[in-house]
Amino acid sequence: MKKFPLYDTEYFDTISAYLEGLSRKYGNREAISYFTRKQEKITVTYEELVLRVTYLKEELIAMGMAGRHIAIVSENSCDWVVACLAIMACGAVAVCVDIEQSDDSIREMIQMADAEMVFASAGYRSVFDPVSVDQLGLKQVVYLGAQREGTKSLDELCEKGKRRTEEQQSGFVTVQPDQPAVIAFTSGTTSKFKLVILSHKNILKNMCDSCLYVTFEETVFCSLPFYHTYGLTCSILGSLLRGTHVYINGDLKTMLRDLKMAKPDTMLTVPLIVESIYNQIWLNAEKAGKADQLKKLLKLVRVLRKCGIRMKSKTLDGIREQIAGNLHIMICGGAHLGKEISEDFESFGILILQGYGITECSPLISVNSNRSYKMGSVGYVLPSCEIRIVEDEIWVRGDSVMEGYYKAPEQTKEVMEDGWFKTGDLGYQDKDGCLYLTGRKKNLIVFKNGKKTSPEKLEELIMQVPLVKEVVVTGTASGTSVDDVKITASIYPDPDRTGHMSSYEILEELQKEIDAINEKLPTYQQVQMINIREKEFSKTGTKKIKRHMV
Repeated sequence: MKKFPLYDTEYFDTISAYLEGLSRKYGNREAISYFTRKQEKITVTYEELVLRVTYLKEELIAMGMAGRHIAIVSENSCDWVVACLAIMACGAVAVCVDIEQSDDSIREMIQMADAEMVFASAGYRSVFDPVSVDQLGLKQVVYLGAQREGTKSLDELCEKGKRRTEEQQSGFVTVQPDQPAVIAFTSGTTSKFKLVILSHKNILKNMCDSCLYVTFEETVFCSLPFYHTYGLTCSILGSLLRGTHVYINGDLKTMLRDLKMAKPDTMLTVPLIVESIYNQIWLNAEKAGKADQLKKLLKLVRVLRKCGIRMKSKTLDGIREQIAGNLHIMICGGAHLGKEISEDFESFGILILQGYGITECSPLISVNSNRSYKMGSVGYVLPSCEIRIVEDEIWVRGDSVMEGYYKAPEQTKEVMEDGWFKTGDLGYQDKDGCLYLTGRKKNLIVFKNGKKTSPEKLEELIMQVPLVKEVVVTGTASGTSVDDVKITASIYPDPDRTGHMSSYEILEELQKEIDAINEKLPTYQQVQMINIREKEFSKTGTKKIKRHMV
């Protein structure tokens, strides 16, 4: 692997040690901020955060919850972070429930994970009416935020824990690095829930390793769902380890508002959000009649960059400030992002560092570094991870790899072999050790002549068409055998660009663009059918399209 300078970081093997490190290193520095509905800014320091976690931990120990499973059912919030850290610190297991599901599915997840207690926000009260609590076998439902009549709140438990600490009635538990810390749900783009068990060592080794490659600036904006390991390990735990000031967003409806108010230097996000910002830049340029001028300027910047010349442009800086304010770094993962988009953002003064992870690996496997990066790749494999490519599939082994699926030995056996986790992702490494993804094994389109093609490659080409907002490419059966297929592109057109067009005009324009793409492809890879969608595709919490619902 190519050698490049690493950043300094401190390693921890349990959450309790991690919390002690935060308090020792950062004290009264601002840790977490968020905005209320009235746009009021609420801030918690590192010292205050660690104290709240400590108090809640003490009360959970007193309640006999050490070693138990405790679920969190809530949107992103500071209380979510406090609850999760306290659960892990007391030796319990945090069950991070995917809230982008129906009430019935949330109840199912709680039961599957054998949760005995739940922390929930007020928005999910309907999940826990008295009958449901009995049916779920829960001992307690504690609500985040302001206390409501007849319920217990997180603040109340923190107050009780504080009194125990002051009266020197603290409980004591020993937590080992290999002890389970989190149960995370993963269904990816399929419909079947899987429960991933991650230990303290899995999560903390992964988090600390990432800090060797990537540094953040002073303020970080986090809107990724914390119930997903990308949001938990990389966004929250990793940001706090670096001593940054984290702005939390828990509602997509207020994300852009909060982003503008926070004025962050760094943002952790997914390709869908990056593409939305990118499309907005071009939409504004088109409306102003300056799209051609912008294309020429970006082309000039790219040519000069290849010659080792960094060109400063007031025009490009102005565009960045208008759309993204102080933003200079974007960490992007969860799905593939086109190389051209990353290169254009660098011209605007925003460095996009793409990474690759999967829940079963805590989640990060590889990431580009601020000090060494390649656009189009997902970066360098983390030091504690080892990968091998088996028939184009990426296998991973190391300290970040899960213990297994909860109560599912057969599922675990399907994906584990001699300590290696089979990711199901296809890819390769170049001579410098940079990892590239080429698609998902289960998504491959197989033709009756034995040839195969990756739909993700075609989707990347089609996404460069301005009229396209979202696309999924599949193989549609066209004969009597399962491998007699036609490549079909299901497209959701960008409503901002097609609002004045009829359905026939949209289809005609898209067909022209697809024909142009087909001319550059072998016959068997060419798109033969186009379906126009009226609605966006259904997505996971990290904004991946649920392909099984297409």
